[in-house]
Parts: sequence; C-alpha cells; structure tokens
Amino acid sequence: MIKSFTANTREIDDPKAAVSEILEALDMEKNLLKNSLGIISCFSEFGETGVLKAICDALPFECIGTTTCLCATGTEMDQMLLTIMVLTSDDCEFCTTMIQIDDNYESVIPPKMDELFQKLSKKPSLFMGYFPLMNNLGGDLVLAVLDKATEGIPIYGTLAVDHNMDYSTALTIYRGELCKDALVLGGIIGEFEMHFDIASIREDKIKRQKAIITESKGNILIGINGKTALDYLEEIGLSRDDLSIGVGVVPLAISHEDGTKPVTRGVFATTPEGYVVAGGGMPVGATISLGHINEDDVISTTADVMKKIVKKDSVIFSYSCIGRYLVLKLNETAEARKIFEIAGEEVNYLFSCSGGEICPLYDTDGKLKNHFHNYTNVFCRLG
Repeated sequence: MIKSFTANTREIDDPKAAVSEILEALDMEKNLLKNSLGIISCFSEFGETGVLKAICDALPFECIGTTTCLCATGTEMDQMLLTIMVLTSDDCEFCTTMIQIDDNYESVIPPKMDELFQKLSKKPSLFMGYFPLMNNLGGDLVLAVLDKATEGIPIYGTLAVDHNMDYSTALTIYRGELCKDALVLGGIIGEFEMHFDIASIREDKIKRQKAIITESKGNILIGINGKTALDYLEEIGLSRDDLSIGVGVVPLAISHEDGTKPVTRGVFATTPEGYVVAGGGMPVGATISLGHINEDDVISTTADVMKKIVKKDSVIFSYSCIGRYLVLKLNETAEARKIFEIAGEEVNYLFSCSGGEICPLYDTDGKLKNHFHNYTNVFCRLG
C-alpha cells in the first residue's frame, strides 16, 4: 500500500526558512513509513536561489521531478511555488536513476537501465518519468527507447517546462540538482493499484476529414495522403500563418492502427520544404485529423476524468500540457481549480503544467502501452 502527503512553499529566497516550512508541513515523524520518494514540481528560480537543493538535502529520501510554470496541491496553487508529493510505503520500495542523454540516447539508455535492474531484486511495477525538454530530441523518441529497454513497464510523467518563452530554464530535478539534458526516473517496486486516464480533445472537436500519414521522420510530418504536409493542410483550410503560430492553435489527432485511444500532437513549426514539426512522433500509416480546443474544453474534459478516477484515500498525479494552459489565457489556474473542487479533502493530488505528457493507455485487448501526448492532461491514480 502506498500512502502520500504534500507540502508547499512560496519562500523562494531564504533556504533556511523554506526548509523549516516544508519540514513542518510534512511532519515526517508522524507520516513517514519505511520507504519513501519525493516528487517535486517548482518554479525554476527555486533552483537558482539554492532553496530546492536545501530542501532536498534536508529530507531523508530521494527527490525527483521537473520545473514548471504552474503547480498545485490541495492546499496551494501558484506559478511561483514549490510543491512536493511524498510517496511512502512499508511494503513497496522506491528506486531512482538519472541518465544524461544526447544524440546517442539510443545507445545510452539501455545499458543504464540494465545497470539499474541489476541492483534491484525485482523490476519496478511503474516508473515515474521526468524527461528533459530538448530542441533536437522529441520526448516520444526517448520514450520509445525507454519502453524497449524496460520491456514495456508502464511509464507515467512529464517533460520539463518553465515560464519563459524559449523554455531556457525548463529542467529536470534529481536529488536537488537542476539538470538540462537528463532523463530522471523513479521506480515503484511492489504490488499496488494504479490507474491511468487522459483528458484531451473531445471527439466532436475533431474534424471529420481524416487522412493518412504517408511520410514522416520522427516528429517531422512530411507527407499526408501523398502530398506534402503543408499542401494538404492548406487544402483543408489552414494557412501557413495558422500553423506558424505554433502550440495551442492547431492540435493534430493521431489514431493508431491497434485501436489505442487517439493521442494529440502540437504543431511547433513549419519548414521551407513544406513539412510540419510536431510535438511528438507522426507514425506512417496512422490516421491524422485536425482538432480544436478552447477554455471550456480544457476545464470540462479534466472535470470528466477527475469525476471518474477520484477514489477515497488515493493519490492522483495530473500533468497538463502547457498548450492547455495557454488556451486558458488570463484564466490560467482554472484547470487546477477544477481539480481542487472535485478532489475535495479525501484525495491527495499534485497538479503541474507539462512540456509534454507521458501516460500509458489501454489498447483494445486491455493491455497498457506507453504513449507520449500533447494538448493533454494525463492522470495517474495510485491506490
């Protein structure tokens, strides 16, 4: 059984005061069980001032996570906030690892995972995954290699993001250190209940025109229905200006051949050749459709999922795409507030904005398969 408790601080300048506030809120003598792991979301400046490191050094368990532009628990919600969710258990164990990745990620990840598994008596039942936001490497490509290296162990988590337009301080967190190009994983070993769901674009907000991806390379969409991607998209009413605006404007819904629930991709850029740079993999043979999302969609889809998964004494993680955050505009905390409203006092949760979402989905045979998402709020319930 896994139990959880949370703490928050807005103290961004004084490490000593922040540590005192976190330790008092966690009340570890009362709450901590035999094994524990801390999951952190925070405004990037907490790392720059030394507050993040001071808090992690003061805790008797390892902490992992990412920076973000908005996070919340049942007691606090803000942009300039540090939140920590502590998972603790007498019968489950926790492990962590950090892998520096670059263009050689395909050769680096497998041996690092083998090294981790050799240290464990049993493989984890779930990995909490915290991925770096890298301009030259899509999160779905990293996920594909990691999925193979773990032989399909469920992986749930988020890509780092921040409050800057260029995401220059979007970083992962490992033992209190901020990491630019590091993949950070937290494994949960043992038997426990876990459930996954996603809030994404509603089916009635996806246009009926469906086409087939005929050529792609990773996250580069090259051809649709035998035409260059931009030529096809312009034919169905999108201008190059629409597409150049980027994330938050043109969601692309991708349906897989195995019947898995569709995933959504953001458009980040276009190329002179007429290609589209997407926020995730664009597999050849998959069906592609245009979607639309507005403020009401963001709030209502999250509310629908929360009402389904809320369960007394459980813990819920919610990582929501920054595209959804941008759609909310001046009402930027509305999605987090809806989760607070539905969770009530009986459910412990951590909400955080995401640069890309990692969440397993069930295929038509009921088997979990790891997937990478955009424009989505991904949920993981433990217990």
